[in-house]
Order: sequence, then C-alpha cells, then structure tokens
Amino acid sequence: MKASKTKERILQTSLALFNEKGERAVTTNHIASELGISPGNLYYHYRNKQEVIRALFDQYRQETVDVLNMPEGRDLTSSDKIQYFQSLSKQLWSYRFLHRDIHHLIEANPEFQKLYPIFASQVMKQGQKIYQGFVDVGLMEMTPPEIEALIINLWIVLTNWSNFLYMSGHLKDDKDSEHLVWQALRQMVFLEGPYLRGESRETYEQLLGNMGGSNLFAVLSNSPTKIADSD
Repeated sequence: MKASKTKERILQTSLALFNEKGERAVTTNHIASELGISPGNLYYHYRNKQEVIRALFDQYRQETVDVLNMPEGRDLTSSDKIQYFQSLSKQLWSYRFLHRDIHHLIEANPEFQKLYPIFASQVMKQGQKIYQGFVDVGLMEMTPPEIEALIINLWIVLTNWSNFLYMSGHLKDDKDSEHLVWQALRQMVFLEGPYLRGESRETYEQLLGNMGGSNLFAVLSNSPTKIADSD
C-alpha cells in the first residue's frame, strides 16, 4: 500500500511540475526534491523520466476514453454534449504538457511516437460514434464527411489550445490561468453551432449566454502591428 501511494505521489508531483515548468525543464532530481525523497527512491518506482511520462500518458488516455463512453440504456441528450465538452476541457487542462510539449516528447521517445496516433485514433473513432448518435436522435444534422471534419477541427482546438495561449501572449504564467484554457470549450461550441437542431440548439444558445464574451480576439487585434527592428 505504501509503495502504491508513493507511486501515485510521484505521478501527481511530476504532472504538476511538467504542466508548470514544461517537461524539458524538469528532471527526476527535481521531482525527487519536490517530493522530499531520494532519487534512488524515485528510481525504485520509475527507472527514468520516460517511464513517468509513459505512466501519465496511459493515465490520461484511459481517463479520456472513459469520458467518451456512450450512455448505456438510453439515447444521447443535449446535456451529454455539454458534459463531453466540459470533461474534455478539464482533461486538457489537467494534462496540458502532453499536448504543449508533444513535438519534443515524440522526438525524445520513439515509443510515444507510436502511442500518440493510436490514442488520437481511439478518440476520433469514439467521437464519430457520439456524433452519429446525436444525428440519430435529431439533435444534429450532419453527413458522415461533416462529422469527420468536425472531429478533426475539435481535435485541433483541444490539442493546440495551450500552445495558442502561450504563442499569442495570453498565457505568460501557468498560475491562475485555468479560465483561459476553459475558453477552448467556447471555441468548440461555436464549431458545432451550424449543425445543431431542436433542443440541442436551445442548449447551445443558453450555454453561450452563460459563458459570456471573450476578449481573446480583441487582445490580439489590438496588439502592435509593427515589429521592432533589431540592432
């Protein structure tokens, strides 16, 4: 039991450090120091940082697949749509380093290069079933190609949102910034808008009203348009 708790503490601490500082800036010595344990104790549970990352990725993949399960014994409802988006946004924030540092992770670990596309395929195939379920009950009107295109666009928003926030200057400090990441939910809702019908359309309008406005575009459009000359 004690060993199991230590492994869980290692994962939780590593996740927090990777998210805050970036995976490349964090070593196993940093993790051990944050936990107040020796590097040898950490290596007893995980031989290296790559094993820690693999464990976190497996955890993230399983949690995400579980989030996307279809309801048993009933049809999908408009409330399910909101729940899916909220859960996925939460997953995105909790494991944001996996997407923000994806290029380095793939380059540094050939195994990760194989695992990530498999995970993406799982998510997209499950998303295809979910959207077809919404179409079947009349909450959305979409053709199969439109479903595929929407899923790809949603995946791009989800997996690149943190990068967008950092690159555009919205996210300079990882602390107290969760509200910006939740703006990804607003973008995903807009992508769905043209295909919504009936009760789903009403829920969409209510959800957008509850979310309020966003200043992301205004901040960017009001940024300086001239790049200063370098010496």
